[in-house]
Amino acid sequence: MVFKFDSLNDIKSAMENKDINISIEIYKQIKKAFYSKVKRKKVTAFSIQLKYNIVDFELGRDQWKQSLTTCMDVFAVNDLFEECIEIQKILKTLNDEYK
Repeated sequence: MVFKFDSLNDIKSAMENKDINISIEIYKQIKKAFYSKVKRKKVTAFSIQLKYNIVDFELGRDQWKQSLTTCMDVFAVNDLFEECIEIQKILKTLNDEYK
């Protein structure tokens, strides 16, 4: 998904405020990659369009745990508890991978 912004300050604000829509997209892309038959090492979490430029934000597999934990915090505040449960399942498996 491509999120459109008018300025760098708007992007910064969305990231600092943990925008729910960006969190949902990050979660969806990591979840899709996690359950893929091919063990993916990275995922394009989302894209940002600023005027005529598009920038892809990629997350390596080693960044998924931190990103999902942040998503879970955002989801808990917004009463998205089913997603929180699914994130906990993914996090458990990722934790087992890095033991």
